Amino acid sequence: FYQPALTALAENRLRIEQDLRLAIERNQFELHYQPQVELKTGFMVGVEALIRWHHPEQGLLAPDKFIHVAERIGLIKQLGDWVLETACRQAVVWQKMGLPRFQMAVNISPTHFQDPALATTVVRILAETGWKATDLELEVTESVVQTTGDNIDMFNDLRAIGLKIAIDDFGTGYSSLASLKYLPIDCLKIDRLFVTDMLNDPDSSIILGAIVNVAHSLGHEVIAEGVETMDQAVALYGIGCETVQGYLFSRPVTAEKLSGLAQQNFKSVNVDNSKGFTALSVLKSG
Repeated sequence: FYQPALTALAENRLRIEQDLRLAIERNQFELHYQPQVELKTGFMVGVEALIRWHHPEQGLLAPDKFIHVAERIGLIKQLGDWVLETACRQAVVWQKMGLPRFQMAVNISPTHFQDPALATTVVRILAETGWKATDLELEVTESVVQTTGDNIDMFNDLRAIGLKIAIDDFGTGYSSLASLKYLPIDCLKIDRLFVTDMLNDPDSSIILGAIVNVAHSLGHEVIAEGVETMDQAVALYGIGCETVQGYLFSRPVTAEKLSGLAQQNFKSVNVDNSKGFTALSVLKSG
């Protein structure tokens, strides 16, 4: 039955679509960056680029508020290309500033990943920005690996350029461990749900350990997302997870603030005074 709330929802959706089309023209987007920290050394070894929308009325919006809209109205390729180019240009700026070289990770929408011109676009952006393919990592969700054919060909085309590919939020979709044997990838990113549950649910901890061991046996790197406590970091280090990211170290920050984190040793600084953590000082150095 009709409810006034349904009309309001439809109107809001239409307004977001219209605003999103204008946002690209008016340059209302920016990237924030979240450090990826190597537990063994305590140093940042990569960053993940995360898009934000400065909506004129609703303020700063996270991607979960508008990416699905961009996919539905056919703007995701244009938006994805902008993210990729902006992230690579910023990485070159950091390099010229003298910051240590690190991996730049960029999320690619499943819809954008299916674009036949994606590999050509990546080559062009790398040439124009000067960023090296070996220092670029594209993150895709499990949904793009459900079929073979064109998707697997795209994996091979992108890796032939020299960049790395990571499966994001691994373990929450429909992928199986068996699928890892034929996927041409370099890294698995473990979903935050496993990290959140690992200390309270023995089964989650066992599954997490199995994923890490299988990934390493196949030559893949492993990154755990959503690390918020020291206990989680210590447990992940204990099962062999080499790299993590999460609020324990830093929230996603602007490019200017990220510069101050690039040379920081997270083992020797207090990242959360309110909880008494002395970041990674309890971890062995290897």
